[in-house]
Order: sequence, then structure tokens, then C-alpha cells
Amino acid sequence: MGARNLRLPAVLAAALATMTIALPQAEAYINDVTPSPAKARIASVGPATVAVNWNVERISPDTPNPGTVSSSAVQVFIDGISAGNLPRSVSQTTKGEVYSEILRLREVVMIPQAMVYRAVKEGASLTLRRVFTDTADNSTENGEFEVTPTGEGSVALSVQRLELTFDDKTRSRVLPKDSELRVVAEINTSGVGLLQAQWEVASATSTAGAPMFHPLALVRQGVGAGGRAVLTSPPLPTGAEGTHLVRLRMIEPGLAFDAPTLQYYVTPKSRPAPLSALREILLTGPRPGTPLTAETLFSWNALDGADAYQLSFFAVPSGPAEPLDPARDTQATAEQMTAKTVPAGEPAAAGIFVPGGRTSASLEAFTLAQLADGKRYLWMVTAIDANGAIIGTSPAREIHKP
Repeated sequence: MGARNLRLPAVLAAALATMTIALPQAEAYINDVTPSPAKARIASVGPATVAVNWNVERISPDTPNPGTVSSSAVQVFIDGISAGNLPRSVSQTTKGEVYSEILRLREVVMIPQAMVYRAVKEGASLTLRRVFTDTADNSTENGEFEVTPTGEGSVALSVQRLELTFDDKTRSRVLPKDSELRVVAEINTSGVGLLQAQWEVASATSTAGAPMFHPLALVRQGVGAGGRAVLTSPPLPTGAEGTHLVRLRMIEPGLAFDAPTLQYYVTPKSRPAPLSALREILLTGPRPGTPLTAETLFSWNALDGADAYQLSFFAVPSGPAEPLDPARDTQATAEQMTAKTVPAGEPAAAGIFVPGGRTSASLEAFTLAQLADGKRYLWMVTAIDANGAIIGTSPAREIHKP
């Protein structure tokens, strides 16, 4: 009995020696991540740079508990959808000697232009997110920082002005068959975005009635805030004789106004008649003092041999812009019905072509829009024969657009 009692403690001791005693483990974890500042504004054009402090609260219930808090990349979200990562590590090591401490990780984040552009286009802010990990127990916690594009470019792209001219600065052209011709578009915009447009041409076979436009070239061009874009068309078709129309049709963004359309008239290959051989065209309307509107009818006497007429408008170089008073016959007759002289080399502000069988015309809306309100203009008619030669011209007369 005594021997047994002596052996039991020895067996128990051996058993205890083989057992692992579970002791409480030290803990540390990330409790909260707060950016400072919480939000920032950036320019809406180009790449952006923002500075941020990530304030990471770390809890160590059983001190001391050293560890490293780190994050390997900035995740970028636009309107809740991932836009990519910016690989850039930040980290800080601590001894964990207090129950609660704040680790401040400062960095400067560079946001690529493509991400800023996408946020502006979608009308959304950017969210910068970091996931921080504590090496003590691999716990994680997120922190988010909001970035908002501001300024003129932070609004959606829109077009305020679209002006078309031929490559010689005119708005109507007469040129021989197979000549080279291009159109230049000047576009003023606000906001940023992708401008999409299409050059279109209506050939002479369709311009006598309802014009049928067909595509010539597609244009895609990024536009910045408060921008001015200049687009040049490909060579226009000049292989068919007659009146042609050309325009730049905006696809995105749409226009809040009528798009301008230019006309050009293709003639056979021939020499123009000498100026001394030009015959005079007699103008018969509009009546004195008539304002220039869509209803204004321009008329003239027919000229033998005319295959087409060109009605052109030129800006008056100087002088008052007040409209002529039809009730004052003396003023109207003296000012509006008196022949004027178009300055040499002055490009036409607008113009249309009329078939030779007609001797009157009114302006379409897209042509009238090319003439600014509150201005005076000189107008005249030119006759073109079947060979493309200019055979006659009228004096220039003045008219006012209210």
C-alpha cells in the first residue's frame, strides 16, 4: 500500500510533463481608421495630388504587444465601382506599450488623369480606400477618403459654339471640278469629356430637294475644361458638278442650337471669264428698310446663260448697327438701296447657291445663324455659267439683321 502511494505521484508527474499548458495569448487589433481631412477637392483637369493623414487606432489589451500596421495599395472607386489600384505601401511599427494608441501615417496620393476624367464624365466623386493590417493578429480595418473634382471642368461636356469655314476662311465656295477643298471647325466647349462628331456631305444629286447626307469621317477627341477644339475635315468630294452641302454633325454631346451647314458649288474645269466681261445683275428686292430674317426674300433679274446664282453676305467694316427706318424713305433709299463696295479680299460671312432657273431665295435657318444679330451686312448676287465661269455680278447693297 505504501509502495502504491509512492508510485502514484511519480505517474502523475510524468503525465503532467507530457501535457501543454494553454496560457492566454497577447492580443492587438486595429479598432478604427480615420482620414484627415475626410474630404478634398481637386482640379477637374489633368492628374491630381492630394495629401492625407491616415489615423489608425490600435488596441493592445495585454501590453506590451509590438506589431506593424501597414497597407500595400490605395483602392480607387468611382460611384461605387472599382477604377483600379495605386500600388503604394505605407507602414508604421509600434512597441504596443499602451492599451490604446493612434498611429498617423501620412502620404501624398497622385491620382492619374484618366481616373479624374472618368469621374468627371460620370458626375461622381472618387473614393480612395486603404485596407490596413496589423501583424500582431492579422486583423484588418478599412479607411476611406473622398475626393471631388471641382471647377469649370467638373461639369459634363457641352458645346457653346460651332463655327464652320472653308480652308480659305470663306463660308461658300465656287471651285473647278476635282479641286481640293476642306472645312475647318472651331468649337468652344465647357466641361470635360469625349467629343464625338461626324463629317457629312450631301452631293449635288440630292441638294435640289431634301438633302441626303452621307458620312465622310468620324471624329473622336478629348476636350478639357473651357476648351477650344479645331477640327479639319478630310478632302471633300469635288468630282461631281453642282451644289454640295457639308456639315459636322455632333454625336456626343448634342447641340442646343442648329448646326451650321456650308455650301460649295463645283464647276467644270474651265477658266473664269475676265472681269471686264462681267455683266451687271439688277437687284429687285428686298424693299428698302426690310430687316434680314428667315422670311426676307432676295430677288434679282435673270441673266442669260446663268446656270447658278451665288447669294453672298459680307460684314460691313464699320458704322452704326441701328436698323434703317422704312418710314424714312430718304434714309432707306440712300443707305440700303445705294450700291456699296465690298472690300477687296473680304471673305463672305455666309452664302447660298440658287439654280439658274430661279431668281429669288430666302435663307435657311442654318445659313441665317452664321450672321450675327445686331449687325449690318452687304449682300450681292453672282451669276455662274454651265462651264463654271463667273459671267455676271450685282452691286452690293446693305441690310440689317436685328
